[in-house]
Amino acid sequence: MQKVIYVALFLLTTAIFLSACKDDDNTPNCLPDFEADPPGRWYFGDFHVHATGASNDTGGDSYPPDIKAIAVERGLDFLVLTDHSNSTGSDHTTTEEDPALFNQGSEFPYWSTTQSLSDDNFLMISGNEISPVAEEDNLSQPTGHIACIPMDLATFDTTVVFIDRPRGTVTGAQTVQQAKDAGCFAILNHPYSLTPWIAFDWTSYDYDAIEIWNGTIGYDNWDKTARDIWLCDLLAGRKTVAVGGSDNHRIFTPIPGVVLDPALAYPTTAVYAQRLEWTAIMESLKAGQTMIFEGNSRLQIDAYNEQGCFNESRNTRWIRLRGKADENLTTPKVLAFRFTDCEDFRPGFEAPILAADTLLIQDVQANTDFDIQIPINGESGVYTAQVMGEPTQGHYWALGRAVVIE
Repeated sequence: MQKVIYVALFLLTTAIFLSACKDDDNTPNCLPDFEADPPGRWYFGDFHVHATGASNDTGGDSYPPDIKAIAVERGLDFLVLTDHSNSTGSDHTTTEEDPALFNQGSEFPYWSTTQSLSDDNFLMISGNEISPVAEEDNLSQPTGHIACIPMDLATFDTTVVFIDRPRGTVTGAQTVQQAKDAGCFAILNHPYSLTPWIAFDWTSYDYDAIEIWNGTIGYDNWDKTARDIWLCDLLAGRKTVAVGGSDNHRIFTPIPGVVLDPALAYPTTAVYAQRLEWTAIMESLKAGQTMIFEGNSRLQIDAYNEQGCFNESRNTRWIRLRGKADENLTTPKVLAFRFTDCEDFRPGFEAPILAADTLLIQDVQANTDFDIQIPINGESGVYTAQVMGEPTQGHYWALGRAVVIE
């Protein structure tokens, strides 16, 4: 009998303890420390790379083995070759528009090569950048370059042929649909650009992601507009993912790149995944688990409830920023905002106007880790942050994902 009483008391005590470790929505009480990160790690990649022999504007020396060597040297775990759709003239001996090449394929000439260059420590994926263009006498008219990232390598049909010519006959919407029909994760590459004929025409919102940082000259005003429009998508309820890509065309370009000639991995997109397998990378990418940076800058954004458990809802009470400022940044600082409204002019091409509350502007030391917690009360909005140096210094920044509270 005494044993039964002891067992009953133990069970009652355990129940009381467990109930004390739960909040109102039955999630674990994780304080005094924040809940541990889930299994996995950040894998570093580049979603926008061009290779000689598949894109005809690479300078003739960017072959896949050299691309892999530089990628490994710069700490990448994966990259995607997004060579121009073949009808732009992927005969690397010419840059001329040749009607004989229009809409002919093959769109994935390095498919087997990338598989042979992949191993347990590095993944090279063969993708495509579907690249329509406006009529030659109307190059101020956007159309859109859409990155087609294969999601399932085992079932992907590499014989698909993309239609992007004749000039002025293919819209951005048609391009996005071709990528989706092919089984690709569709990214709007450089949706705003100094060269308008490669910008997006906003004839579709069915894409999966927006390239909010394109290589070129570092994080610039065109990238800022792309980031702002991504925030507008989130405010409108779309599940758009933020990515970055170097748009490297010449693999031996030194870091951090030169004007209009970006270096590989500048910027890098990191994806938090359980393992270095393409299915795991893609699942985490679709879930928006990304951060974008150059050099040694980093920025991880997480949200927690009052008990310190991961939570992105009206119960969120903490936004946590973890990262580092690259040693090359001048007067580095961390900025965080809650975006609340967007005046969106699409399908026009004027930059959106965002309303935001400033949550944080804090100086940090270069080359030093930081861990900043910002208390909030679960107000609806889109929460995100960035690591930056002087406004005129466009390289070595870091951009975070977004926490969306409806």
